[in-house]
Amino acid sequence: MSHINVVIAAGGSGLRYGKENKLLEPCGSSCVLVEAVKPFLAFPEVKRVIIAVDTDSADEFLDSLAAARLDEDRRITLTRGGASRTKTVRFGLQALDEECDIVLIHDGARPFVSHALIERVIAGAKKDGACIPAIPFTDNILRVKDGVAEPSDRTDYRRVQTPAGFARERVEHAYSLCDEDCLDDFTVVHRYAPGNVTVTEGDPKNIKITVKEDLVTSLAGFGYDVHRLTEGKGIKLLGERIPCPYSFVAHSDGDVAVHALMDAILSALGEKDIGHLYPVDDPKYDGADSMKLLKGVLNIMHAKGRSAANLSVCIIAEKPIIAPHIDRMRARMAQALSLTADKIGITATTNEKVGDIGKGEAIAACAYILLK
Repeated sequence: MSHINVVIAAGGSGLRYGKENKLLEPCGSSCVLVEAVKPFLAFPEVKRVIIAVDTDSADEFLDSLAAARLDEDRRITLTRGGASRTKTVRFGLQALDEECDIVLIHDGARPFVSHALIERVIAGAKKDGACIPAIPFTDNILRVKDGVAEPSDRTDYRRVQTPAGFARERVEHAYSLCDEDCLDDFTVVHRYAPGNVTVTEGDPKNIKITVKEDLVTSLAGFGYDVHRLTEGKGIKLLGERIPCPYSFVAHSDGDVAVHALMDAILSALGEKDIGHLYPVDDPKYDGADSMKLLKGVLNIMHAKGRSAANLSVCIIAEKPIIAPHIDRMRARMAQALSLTADKIGITATTNEKVGDIGKGEAIAACAYILLK
């Protein structure tokens, strides 16, 4: 069995991304860098994962590892990054352990690397001493130099990904001779330690996070709630008061549509439902304003780096008539969720006189939300 070390290049500043350090941005269940590390830990052959980081960010990276419960994995070690990618990788190679014979080098900004891709790179590195994952261009390409454009045949070109895999002696030799900054590891090895190379199939999902749009991943959630009606002076739905001779039988103000929305958000985030967040046996929630409770759920959503992309709510009620109030509901939800009105769909229907809802004894609501 080979003895594999992984070098994670995480020393860059990511200027194209913005002010935030893109490697610490929320991704999956943790952050970009942690998600880039996780897949390699599933391989028994991987004995060390060396994360070469910018020294100013080291403490934050350690906190992220701790939050992901990876701080006790003794295979993970941090070393300093450099002013360029080539220097960062060179620092990482200096931390290889003595028994290492295969080195995988991976971008810390590629959090979606798959187990299958890593397997292919390991196999290619064992076979030829170097393996590069690459994917073909789907768009036509041009060569532009000094303002002059020339067509090129995309058939002969590939987009290089990581991880790249190398025999230890070969990659160490190449980097020991390299006195320039190169954009990728294959360039270094090709120039300073040429030889056989396996080009394996890359993965279109294995993108490198460069700009904020690269991290727009979606989560979907669904929620449902129902409350009985009693005699009263009106009800609230999606925060809008609807005059009618009824009230909800409920612990809070009974806004079933907001309750369904809260459960949809919590479901998308993988959290427990509102019954756990706002227990019915807690007197401080007696008669609570559901819109205020929604703010607490939205705070959880924002803390996880998510925001609403669109919302769909269906209210099921035999009475009162809901349609005249829908535009105001939409406007209130747009303000609460920081969405434009065209991203919010609200419908109302009856239960065709079937069951308690059909008899006008209850109102129910369903909500579906997409989080980005």
